[in-house]
Amino acid sequence: IIINAVLFQVLWFACVLGGANNLLWPSIVAGIVMLIWQRKPENQHENDIAVLFVALIMGLVVDTSWSVFGLMEFQDGRPFAPLAPGWILIMWLGFALTINHSMSWLSNHPLLPAAMGLIGGPMAYLAGLRLGAVEYLANFWLISALLAIVWAIALTILVRIGQSGLRFRALQTA
Repeated sequence: IIINAVLFQVLWFACVLGGANNLLWPSIVAGIVMLIWQRKPENQHENDIAVLFVALIMGLVVDTSWSVFGLMEFQDGRPFAPLAPGWILIMWLGFALTINHSMSWLSNHPLLPAAMGLIGGPMAYLAGLRLGAVEYLANFWLISALLAIVWAIALTILVRIGQSGLRFRALQTA
């Protein structure tokens, strides 16, 4: 659990500082290291892949939306500016790998994920703002409120998927 938390912090800084300096490689390296660690058989959780999949989709939709709606601009040299940058998608994937590990305590109470998302989401983006990886293009308080709502929902969904996985009835055999 401790190594998972430390690896995510390293990943977070690699992504944010790399993004602020138009460098994707630190995010890729940190992401690969974290993925290798979590894919070791003794470190895996049966629902990690489901959480990774949903987190990637969420990250793409959520962080692309900030750009499309003119609320944020991410600092990097991606060719398709409205799309979420690679470094932030890697960060979402790394965060997904904490859900069943260093953040597993969030599943102890149904309201903990929402409370943590309300506080942690805006704080993480504020840190990214201060480090130069993102720029807010609208009112600070409006963006912070939207981040709080979105992250309360997103974290609740990710924790629930971490607890139960994804069930595809069409793929289940009778």
